[in-house]
Amino acid sequence: MDNVKRTGAIALGFVLTLTAAACGGDESGTPSGQGDTAGAKGGTVTVYHVSDVEHLDPARNFVTDSQMIGKLIGRTLTDYRYDAEAKKIVLEKDLAESYESTPDFKTWTFKLKDGIKYEDGTPIVAADIKYNAERSFSADMAEGAPYAHEYLDCPGYKGPYVAGNNGGKGCTAIEVPDEKTIIFKLNRPVSSFDGTASMKVFSPVPKGKDTKTAYDNRPFSSGPYKIETYTRKKQLVLIRNEHWDQKTDPLRTALPDKFIFKFGDAEATVDQRLIANGTADQSSLSFAGLQPENIAKTNQANVKDRIVEGTDICRRYIAFNQQKPLLKNQKLREALYYGLDRTSYRDGRGGERLAAVVDSVIPQDMEGYKPEEHFKAPPEGDPAKAKQLLTESGYKGEKLVLATADSGLAVKAAEAAQASWKAVGINVELQKIPGDNYYSTQQQDSAAADLITAGWCYDWASLTTIVPSVFGPDTTAPNKAAQNNYGRSQAGWDTMAELAKETDKAKVESGLSDLYVEIMKTAPVVPTVQDLNVYVVGSNLDNVVADPNTGGLPDLTQIGLKKVS
Repeated sequence: MDNVKRTGAIALGFVLTLTAAACGGDESGTPSGQGDTAGAKGGTVTVYHVSDVEHLDPARNFVTDSQMIGKLIGRTLTDYRYDAEAKKIVLEKDLAESYESTPDFKTWTFKLKDGIKYEDGTPIVAADIKYNAERSFSADMAEGAPYAHEYLDCPGYKGPYVAGNNGGKGCTAIEVPDEKTIIFKLNRPVSSFDGTASMKVFSPVPKGKDTKTAYDNRPFSSGPYKIETYTRKKQLVLIRNEHWDQKTDPLRTALPDKFIFKFGDAEATVDQRLIANGTADQSSLSFAGLQPENIAKTNQANVKDRIVEGTDICRRYIAFNQQKPLLKNQKLREALYYGLDRTSYRDGRGGERLAAVVDSVIPQDMEGYKPEEHFKAPPEGDPAKAKQLLTESGYKGEKLVLATADSGLAVKAAEAAQASWKAVGINVELQKIPGDNYYSTQQQDSAAADLITAGWCYDWASLTTIVPSVFGPDTTAPNKAAQNNYGRSQAGWDTMAELAKETDKAKVESGLSDLYVEIMKTAPVVPTVQDLNVYVVGSNLDNVVADPNTGGLPDLTQIGLKKVS
């Protein structure tokens, strides 16, 4: 699969019951390959992936595939565990032993567990979590989760690499009174900050191991695995961190001795290998999922028992970049909205087994979702309305560039969009960008395309992790769009600022739900599809489930082997 921006899950210790999860087993919901145990300890799991990941540095790690790998290498204050049997996402304390907030939700205190160590056996201390959160303020780390520099009360702070790290004080809104205690002082009430603490920016990085941007290639492990070798665009090998203690970790079983990630093989080639289930691939799987042309093979006798299916919390869309002069014209944006045939876009992403048309960036089963009632564009679009709006816009055939990741399904979907817009008279050219730096390219104003294929997964189940991120301002630059606001829309920013001061969670959620409806009347984006993932896995893999909290990818934190040679 091509990636979408960060997934998320549940705040305040609540549990979300999902309507779709891993399946392919019996009617009880037991995932394909899950036996009486979670597998044997030992062995090697091979994971195929069409492209290298964008970032492993926890200050920059904010995309679904790198998030999943990041769970093996690093730990956070809290994190989410997918309970496949109950079909629930559960918030757990990861590095944190306990936490509490003040009544106004503006000060949060976390206490660390005993016995948590890095790969060299040194203890993980609170100052290391403070340091990584501070790293995320640096301009060099801009691709990561924005919540440290958005929520922490550190005005003007630029990160640890300038001005002697604020004269040695760092971000003064983070206090570490001792090795086990870290206190965050926020610039607004955040009732769900325990969910925020699951973001990779709240992983530990020891200052002495920091190599700035080069840290991406060799993050220092606080998780059950450490990097043995990493050759960009080719292969990543993880081996055990022998200093990781299972008793401190409620999220990871860490059964395999080794993970090998192989980058660059074509999805069709990987499908053939996994369907064939040869000796070399019986302990293998892919992040890509089955290609559409191979879906029919899921009924084969030697394949059907090795199928894992699931969905995720992510939603795909195409953003209309309003920093471009043509797209400041709302009539043109509306023409693009009506002109897109989302059924052909869905078919480009693999058809009804692999994708479903959506009408919102907010998931349908999330509180705050409302059906789209303003444009009421049918899934197949409304060509007549699009042509009418195109005439009203004054559009004269100027070229618009549609950016897409260069992987198979992403390109096919983009080609479908290009064709449906051509049919109504809009001239669109495709720009294919390598998946391992796609989002970092679109986040730059100077490099971003006119039309941007994107996806968003909430970071925890709150509209505060959808509406401001996808449509809001950069809190450090008031007149600039947030880094994931690819449409560069400025609608609703004043209302967002007022809601950020609100301490009543229900009022925040209902306010953002109403605001989303108003923002969408300006046509900053067109929602397209949600993914429906279908994987075929090697016959020796055990307890394989698709984790909806991490883009529907196979959950590597729970996987094991049936037999270890």
